[in-house]
Amino acid sequence: MSRQQGFSLLELLVVLFIAGLLTSLSVAWLDSGEAPAQQALERLAAASRAQAAEALHAGQIHGLRWNGQRPEFVRQVRDREGLRWQIEAVALGEWPALLRPDWPAAGEPRLVFTPNGVGRAQVLRWHWPDGGEQWQWDSAGRLQRVSLP
Repeated sequence: MSRQQGFSLLELLVVLFIAGLLTSLSVAWLDSGEAPAQQALERLAAASRAQAAEALHAGQIHGLRWNGQRPEFVRQVRDREGLRWQIEAVALGEWPALLRPDWPAAGEPRLVFTPNGVGRAQVLRWHWPDGGEQWQWDSAGRLQRVSLP
């Protein structure tokens, strides 16, 4: 009786399954290697650009301020008492506790988006234990981001 050489189909499928599982886990691990601070700033930059575009196209005034715990977007509204800032519901996801700006919490926005661009050119700095990032907004509403050591 001759015995067949090689692997069975079941053995090959098990090996392929294990290889696929390890590959997907390693890819997920590498993707999560981007620091939570960087991911949060990516989301904030995208939302900031969207707020600038909304201010431009809707003829409104929007702003970005720090509430002491996380950034928040506001929109200027007029009511019986005059002009005030109303919080805009913008989903920024989980905000890292150690990611902080270089400006204090305030009721007034640090960065103001107008229908004509940014109210005034602004430099914002973000810091976390492993690094930092500088945002420079020009008066036309363009954002340049630079990593800080």
